Amino acid sequence: MTDDRDHTDEDIDVFDRPDIGQDVSIDQRWSPLPLSALLTVEEADELLRWRAASVIAIVGERNGGKTTLITEIYERFSRGPFADAFFCESWSLLGFEKKSFQSRAESGGERPDTPRTSAQDGLKFFHLAVSEGADLRRTDLLISERAGEVYRETRDKPELAVDLVEVSKADILVFIVDGERVADVRKRSEVFASVRNMIRALSEAGNVATSTRIQLVTTKCDLLEGDGAEDLREALSDFENRISSMFGEKYLIQSFRTVARDPTGAIEPARGLSQLLRSWLETPFPESSVDVKLPELFDEFDRLLLRRIIQ
Repeated sequence: MTDDRDHTDEDIDVFDRPDIGQDVSIDQRWSPLPLSALLTVEEADELLRWRAASVIAIVGERNGGKTTLITEIYERFSRGPFADAFFCESWSLLGFEKKSFQSRAESGGERPDTPRTSAQDGLKFFHLAVSEGADLRRTDLLISERAGEVYRETRDKPELAVDLVEVSKADILVFIVDGERVADVRKRSEVFASVRNMIRALSEAGNVATSTRIQLVTTKCDLLEGDGAEDLREALSDFENRISSMFGEKYLIQSFRTVARDPTGAIEPARGLSQLLRSWLETPFPESSVDVKLPELFDEFDRLLLRRIIQ
């Protein structure tokens, strides 16, 4: 007697071994996706072998607002175009998301926050690619992420500066000035001295190229506003001018004041970050051209290369 019932609803054991002889290797038509976490130094090097990218090194002590600054730029792009640019691509989307989650309402937190970077994490990089202009020209940025404790130790032991690979490779070197400490009269001199000594330590160690732009980025500037804070703003301006006087002959010094996030909600987030990001997207300064005398060419392949260049 034949059973004519339909067996399509029977349970299937997904762990059953396939028929003998069936190819169980990974389908070569599928490509593995990147992990999309923060990039290691090796992964950043891999990206640089594929595309030209500007390296932005963010230097600052613990709780200064380094990570919040970067993740808020990412948050702006999650809402649409920002700083006259469009989001294009990122190899570190998961890294951005992990650092941004605690700042969102869905996290369930009472106040927006950013997870602290541990010294055990070592050096990592955010990757952000944006398109701009009528031709949607693409620009890639590699933005460093390292614990503030490491920079504090380097400030006290300048000989450690040679190990900061992000500084030696930086196109732009960003020094974070913690506005919360600037607003505290007991900590103001300390934060100014910390930034000044860090710039001096890295410069004297020969770890900063003369073509590198140095930026002083003051965070949490909402704490420096109001009629009663004129002396705070004046002290900050004096500090910025002193840094320009001390290092301006060797480096291009720029200053920015930002409010990445106001926990009270009284100030629009990302204030000042548009101008900062625009400065990162500027075309790097061209290197001075030097006339190089070519040696006499005997090999026909060398002559062919020269003809191709001239054409």
